[in-house]
Amino acid sequence: MLAAKKAPAAVVAAIGIALALTGCTPDPAPQAMEKPPAAPSSSAADQAATVAWMNGFCGAVKDFIDGNNKMPAAGGDTVEAITKSTSDQLGHYASILGKTVEELNALPPAPVPAADAAEKDFLGKYTAARDKVVKAKADLDAAKRSDTAAQARAVDGLMAAQKDAHGALDPVKAVLDSPELTKAAATAERCRP
Repeated sequence: MLAAKKAPAAVVAAIGIALALTGCTPDPAPQAMEKPPAAPSSSAADQAATVAWMNGFCGAVKDFIDGNNKMPAAGGDTVEAITKSTSDQLGHYASILGKTVEELNALPPAPVPAADAAEKDFLGKYTAARDKVVKAKADLDAAKRSDTAAQARAVDGLMAAQKDAHGALDPVKAVLDSPELTKAAATAERCRP
């Protein structure tokens, strides 16, 4: 039987922990002001864009983890039943990977070079994983239900896809390497545990 590797839901929470350890926390609530605030400066606008980007980036990773943790169980009493449940797993995994790739592709332009590098790295890993699992599902679905070799190839395909995708589960390094992203992650809602 195939046991899908579950990603710990705490991976995204690691961003919050890492930020706390590095002393990056959201600014305290502003005190009442006597005069109205000035128009945002370009650096404030840049920071807002970086926070929005980080929110989308963390959200894509978080959505993948949530979907991965809902992977249907494989099982069955016959080769045919096991093949069907494996196909269902492959379909689920292809769906969450496809959604993650769409979310990463929908990110606004990277506000800082580190964001661009992180996006390309994660997008490459999730796209490779999606392509592997889609191929494994298509091959399995095209095989005869009693084809145990097709079942084994499908399991290998799923494991290869999981290896690619799970290599992109830790966004902390990409964030901590950039002061701008670290500061933005501290206030981006979807980067919170």
